[in-house]
Amino acid sequence: MTVDVVAAGGCTVDIVYAADGTTRGRQLGGNAIYAAAGARIWGLQTGVVAFRGTGLPDGWDKVLAALEIDTEGLTPVDAPASVTEFFYSAEGERMQRVWSRAGSGGVVPYLPAETGEPIRQLRLSADLVPERYRRAQGAHVGPTHADAQRALITAFAPVGVLTLDPYPHLMAEATDEELRSLLEPVAAFLPSREEVGVRFPDLTPEDALDRLAEFARVATVIKLGRRGALLYDRAAGRRFVVPALPVAVTDPTGAGDAFCGGMLAGLVQACGVPEAAARGAVSASFAVEDFGLGAMLRATPDERKRRLRWVLERGQ
Repeated sequence: MTVDVVAAGGCTVDIVYAADGTTRGRQLGGNAIYAAAGARIWGLQTGVVAFRGTGLPDGWDKVLAALEIDTEGLTPVDAPASVTEFFYSAEGERMQRVWSRAGSGGVVPYLPAETGEPIRQLRLSADLVPERYRRAQGAHVGPTHADAQRALITAFAPVGVLTLDPYPHLMAEATDEELRSLLEPVAAFLPSREEVGVRFPDLTPEDALDRLAEFARVATVIKLGRRGALLYDRAAGRRFVVPALPVAVTDPTGAGDAFCGGMLAGLVQACGVPEAAARGAVSASFAVEDFGLGAMLRATPDERKRRLRWVLERGQ
């Protein structure tokens, strides 16, 4: 099967504590999985590159099959899949706790985190990318270790469109020159407000966007959760506000990753930068409506178009 786009990063087990007190245990997650789903709803054949640890939830393969996500790039490893707990408040704030091999959880400020889990000691590399994935039209590299991100960017540099959601430690440690060099082949740079805050703790998102705007070739986005996103379009030479859709939020986990996948799909389909970002917002809106990937399975073409129209009419 031909693969149009690829999402690389993490495949995890998520446990979610929703703001209303509902708990959903052990569901398939990970930034690569959500990004792939965010791209897939726009009709592109999508593959995923990640380590597949042991102990994934029962039926994980059926979920990905239902989404028609290609799994050749899921590399099985003899180590337990990473388990993360997400705690959400009524104000939309999130705390996450990563479980170590000792069986005790540690609170971490952002993900992915450096922990003692064996699977987190592994590094994705170019030789784990299936040959046919290298012929894709686009690829997204999600948060994973900085050295793995560099290797994946190099592997996917020949594809038509490359997007990057940075590893937090990369944002903290890379100089401007190093970041500019890393982003040279990257069309769209897609950090979250948390990742940007690591680099610019004293700046507003707007000011931080101004500092990052010229690094990526086509666009830079700062994802702001329920506030939507800020977009800088280099060709237009201006900022845009991308609104978040007013949907009922059940589980925000993976929304930012779904945004990345949707925006990648829009760029690959040559929709123009503002519409590509709007597609990201639509993908995120489906992701939050149910626990896990359930709502992505219900993203009908008609509803997808209606939501896209809503975002485009209100973006500025």
